[in-house]
Amino acid sequence: MESLVLLVSIIVFPAMFGGPIALLLSLYRPAGMSNFRRIFIIIFAILSSIVGIFLLVENVSRGANIIGALGLSTGLGSLWQLKKNGKLTP
Repeated sequence: MESLVLLVSIIVFPAMFGGPIALLLSLYRPAGMSNFRRIFIIIFAILSSIVGIFLLVENVSRGANIIGALGLSTGLGSLWQLKKNGKLTP
């Protein structure tokens, strides 16, 4: 039973926390954003978008759909912020 909980937390973590963390990091724009931070934002945003799409397509439950929509929207929002600032490529 513990392994099932671990598996679900590994699946849900990027969508639930990765997207909002990437969005917060991309909204706070200091004068010079480091390459490490850009790569971190891009990885978390892509991961949360992929997991969000997976949770939306699989139609597991209403809660999973909400978490998937949250991950997808925040992941794409953070990528959009980086593109808008012209710093998408590391």
